[in-house]
Amino acid sequence: MTYQEFAELIETEGRSIYVFCCHLAGEKEEADELYQETMLKAVERFGQIELSKNPKSFLLGIAVRIWKSKRRKYLHRQQIAPEESLDQKVFEIDLAGTKDSPEEIYLSQELCKLVRTEIAALKEKYRISVYLYYSLEMSVEEIAAALHIPKGTVKSRLYKARAIIAKKLEEYGYEV
Repeated sequence: MTYQEFAELIETEGRSIYVFCCHLAGEKEEADELYQETMLKAVERFGQIELSKNPKSFLLGIAVRIWKSKRRKYLHRQQIAPEESLDQKVFEIDLAGTKDSPEEIYLSQELCKLVRTEIAALKEKYRISVYLYYSLEMSVEEIAAALHIPKGTVKSRLYKARAIIAKKLEEYGYEV
């Protein structure tokens, strides 16, 4: 891969990588840092990226590995010297321009918040698969390549995540 091809890759896929980093990190500052570290690592390894082998999944794999590493370090530090936890920010959905009634808009926003909260509460292996599949609209094959796991494992994780979220929504009184 040449520098020009790498620059074009970042131009076309950079936004979706950043959105994925936002989903993983949860907060803008952490997402910015994760994205920056991902791009730095990608620049270091740009010679290993093959355009014929889905370079987007290569970049997503880098982001996931960096995030997992940071998470492990953070959890280790928490065991040594715990910090106070901060409330996780929930992203708002802009429903401006819809023709729904204010009640429907409010209920829709509440459902979105609830689903996001439940996704954030999922185990890491389920949450990452859900973000890749629904937010970045990656196929099962692309997710498997990015995470270096079998396709069946991705399908299983998506199924289990959907079941967990559906059960939680039913507990809150929503029909699934």
